[in-house]
Amino acid sequence: MLTGILAKLFGLAALDSINPCTFYIYTVLLLSVSIREKSSRAVLATGLAFIAGVYLGYLALGLGIASAVAVLPTWLLALAAAVYGVYIIVAGLYELRGRRRPGPQRPGGRLAPRALRTASRVGAFGLGLLLSFTLLPCSGGPLVAFIALASAEGYSGLLVLPLLLLYNLVFVAPLIAIGLAAAAAYRVERVQQAIARAAPYASIAAGLALIAVAVYIYIAY
Repeated sequence: MLTGILAKLFGLAALDSINPCTFYIYTVLLLSVSIREKSSRAVLATGLAFIAGVYLGYLALGLGIASAVAVLPTWLLALAAAVYGVYIIVAGLYELRGRRRPGPQRPGGRLAPRALRTASRVGAFGLGLLLSFTLLPCSGGPLVAFIALASAEGYSGLLVLPLLLLYNLVFVAPLIAIGLAAAAAYRVERVQQAIARAAPYASIAAGLALIAVAVYIYIAY
């Protein structure tokens, strides 16, 4: 039923939207613009350009994953989701102890210097587009889980496109809220510090939810 898949969409997209990787780069970008431009309009315009890049890039990534998921068995998708969930839980526990996460690192370390040098709208859009393709090693598990659920319920091919459009709208909603808050109050540094503190907990929560989704996929489908 449509209501069932929409409930899963909003739940997983909301979980996916708490994405420390994206938040970190985004707040660095907004901070650099607020320092250089001294204009709330410039901060908001740059933020919206970045969001547009993330939205389009994540949409393209989702469509690519949907094409791959259509030919994979359900049990394999459930196993992959569970393994990934365990990984990001371990990564969150490592970060809580002040250690680097095992395996792929958050893209913030490599992209932050570029973000600080990026002030144009075109540059912000390009940064968002580039970042969207680096999210899976960070916390893109809910996207894969949702596409697997949608495919199991018959939403494949062009049928999954409207769902991905809505999923990505929920995904970027926190970025829009942060951009509006930053443009209004110039408190980007506080947001960035709060994100850094919350990141390990977000990873652990996402991992637990992903394991639950994997169990659900395996039992129900």
